[in-house]
Amino acid sequence: MRIENKKTWFGAIFLIALEQFIKIIINAYYLHERFAILPPFIYFEPMFNRRYSWFNSMLELGDGRWLHIITVSVLTLFICLFYQYVNKNLGSSRIINYMFVFIFSGAVCSLIDKLFWDGSLDYILINGLFTFDLKDVYINIFNGLLIIGLIFNNKAIKQISDEFKFNDFIKYVLKRS
Repeated sequence: MRIENKKTWFGAIFLIALEQFIKIIINAYYLHERFAILPPFIYFEPMFNRRYSWFNSMLELGDGRWLHIITVSVLTLFICLFYQYVNKNLGSSRIINYMFVFIFSGAVCSLIDKLFWDGSLDYILINGLFTFDLKDVYINIFNGLLIIGLIFNNKAIKQISDEFKFNDFIKYVLKRS
């Protein structure tokens, strides 16, 4: 799969490597450390989430590892194909490139978690709520960029919502296979 913008590709690789580097360091040296970052709200408290997804954890679904690996793999492929489709049919845009970097990085980090970590090494605790990692931050930055783009009526995002046709996207995907 080819990504047109080399800066976009470099950004994604950098974010993925950063997230994995942090997890390797925490796992090797700080797995049993606990300390306040911004007491009484934010703490460093590493733990392995072996439930594979937020939905699985919150709804106690008990869905297995391989179902999550397949789901994340398909979604990651969909993200790449959609990004290529948008660039080919609507042109490149800075906000779309940034959004792709964050959602693609989050998806690949999620896949790495499931394949190599057998879950997610989460390490930032919001007291009384949940524990998360950098991958979750990436996905939420994507969400924030999407919301900001929609609120401020960003031209590129508006063009996607106005001109995107699901049937054309399916034809594009089928033509590539």
